[in-house]
Amino acid sequence: MIAIRLLALTLVLVAGSAEARNPVGVEIVQYGLFRSEIIDRRPDSTGVMHNVVDKVCHIATTDTVPMKIGVHFGLRYKVTGPVAGEPVVLKKIIRYPAVMTLPPPARPSSVVSSLVELRVGTTTYTEYALEQPWELAPGTWTFQFFERDRKLAEFSFTVSGDAVVPESTEPSCFQLSS
Repeated sequence: MIAIRLLALTLVLVAGSAEARNPVGVEIVQYGLFRSEIIDRRPDSTGVMHNVVDKVCHIATTDTVPMKIGVHFGLRYKVTGPVAGEPVVLKKIIRYPAVMTLPPPARPSSVVSSLVELRVGTTTYTEYALEQPWELAPGTWTFQFFERDRKLAEFSFTVSGDAVVPESTEPSCFQLSS
């Protein structure tokens, strides 16, 4: 009886330590400039508009972004973890280079955040589209992903008035699954 309890305890400890070694993570698989079809726009609780996109095309791999209206920059990322298909809630944050004065009803802000529910093994996409004059802010724009308070990944872009869209080969396009 003691041997069975010790075996059960050992299995629990091994399973727990395996999960601790392989926590949920985010792997950035592609970044740069993109083109996408905006299929919907939704305001968050602060009044910031979030685009829902599809038919995304990667135009160039770069971390330098031209500061002009109509430019989309972002990244594709994969959710990793020990159990494929397991649901995960991630907090996605985009940090602006300075406090931005957003149009009412939104308040000035240096960050925009949202929660996204995904599944382990999913590869998806996030972007920022420069659509309004108030968004033309030079400097470092940082995308961050968290599970609760644990940072999983971070990637930064430099938005610059001197940057140009690099020449590229045929864009690689993909659709997002709903």
